[in-house]
Amino acid sequence: MKRTSLASKNLADRPSRTIVSALGIGFAIVLMFMQLGFMGAVGATATNVYGRALGDVVIRSPEYLQAYDPRSISTRLIGIVASLAEVAEVRTLDLGVTRWQNPISGEFRVVALMGIDPYFSALCLPELGDQASLIHRREYVLIDRTTRADFGPIDGKRFSGVDVGRDVEVTGKRVVIAGTFEMGTGLAANGAILLSHDGFNRIAPDRQSVPANERRVSMLLVRLREGVDEKKGQAAIRKHLESLGGTEGGCDVLTIDEAVQAERWHWYVQTPVGVIFGVGVAMAVIVGGVICYMVLAADVIARLPEYATLKAIGYPNAYLVKVLLSQAALLAGIAFVPALVTSLGLYWATSKLSGIPIEMTMNRMLLVSGLSIAMCGSAGWMALRKMTKAEPANLF
Repeated sequence: MKRTSLASKNLADRPSRTIVSALGIGFAIVLMFMQLGFMGAVGATATNVYGRALGDVVIRSPEYLQAYDPRSISTRLIGIVASLAEVAEVRTLDLGVTRWQNPISGEFRVVALMGIDPYFSALCLPELGDQASLIHRREYVLIDRTTRADFGPIDGKRFSGVDVGRDVEVTGKRVVIAGTFEMGTGLAANGAILLSHDGFNRIAPDRQSVPANERRVSMLLVRLREGVDEKKGQAAIRKHLESLGGTEGGCDVLTIDEAVQAERWHWYVQTPVGVIFGVGVAMAVIVGGVICYMVLAADVIARLPEYATLKAIGYPNAYLVKVLLSQAALLAGIAFVPALVTSLGLYWATSKLSGIPIEMTMNRMLLVSGLSIAMCGSAGWMALRKMTKAEPANLF
C-alpha cells in the first residue's frame, strides 16, 4: 500500500497558513540572494582590470593595497625582466583615481585612471583599435560608456559619440574626450578614463612629485614564452629580482590568478563592504531560521494530539522527525521558486540603477537552495525536539 505523506497533507490542510509561511521564508531567501549577489558584484568589479590583463605574471610594488591604489615601481624593471629567458614580453600599466569635475554642474566625482601604451596595451580592449592614435597625445582620453550619468554626459544619461571633443577638468587640468570604450567601472570609482602613460603622469596626484628622470609605473604585466609553465616562470622572475636586492628584490611577483584571488580577498575580508555583505548573508539565514521555527513550532503545537496519537500507536520518534523535516524541506521548496524569480528581477533593477552588473550563477542558486533546506531543517528539528522527549500521555 502507498503511504500517506503526512508532511504534504499538513501543508495542504491549511493552505492560507502555508502561503504566509512560504512568503516569510521566501523573504529570507531573497535576502540571501541579494547579499550574495552584492558580494559577487564586489568580486567581479574588483577584478575587472586583472580580467583583461594581457600577461601571465604581474609584478607590483610591495606596498600594493588594491588595484586603484597600487603604488608604483621603477621602469628599470622592464629591461631587467625582459632579459630573462622565460619572458616573451613585458607590458606596463598605470592605475589610480583622481577628481573629475562635471562639466555641466561643476560637481566633483572620483574617476578611475588607466594609463597604457596606446600601441602596446597591457589590457585587452578591442575598441582601442583605431582610437590608439587619439590618446597618443597626453591631453586626450577615452571615457568608459558605463561611467555614471552624474559625471556629466551631454544627454544626461550615458557618454557616447556626442561627447567626443568636449573639454573636461581632471585634477584641475584640461583633458579632451577623444572617444569611448566599455570595460565597466567598480567600487573604487563610478567612472573610468583611459589615457597614455604621459597623460597619466600629467594628472595622477601621486606622480606630481616624481622627478622627471625617475620614470615609474603601477605594475608590469609579463607574458611568458610559449611552453614555459606559469609557476616556473613566476619562480624564475622572483628569484632573479630577489638576487638584485634593494627595492627591486622586494616586489610582489604573482600569477594573474593569484592576483585575482588576492584582490577578491582584500575586498571581501579587509574592507567594510565585503564584511557587511558577509554579515548580511548570515543575518538572512538567521531571520529565515527564526521565521521557519515559528511556523513549524506553531504547527507542532496545533497538531500535538495527532502526533501524540501516532506515538501512542507505536510510531517511533524517528518517524515524527522525518515528517517534520520533510514538511520543512517542502516549505523551503515552495518558497524557493518565487524567491528566485523575485531575486532575478531585483538583480536586473539593481544593475540598471547602480551600473554594477549583478548576475545569477548556478553555484549561487545551489548554495542558496542548500542554505534554505538547512535553515528550515534546523528549525524543524528545534520545533520537534521537546515533543520527541515527552510521553504520549503528557501530550494530550
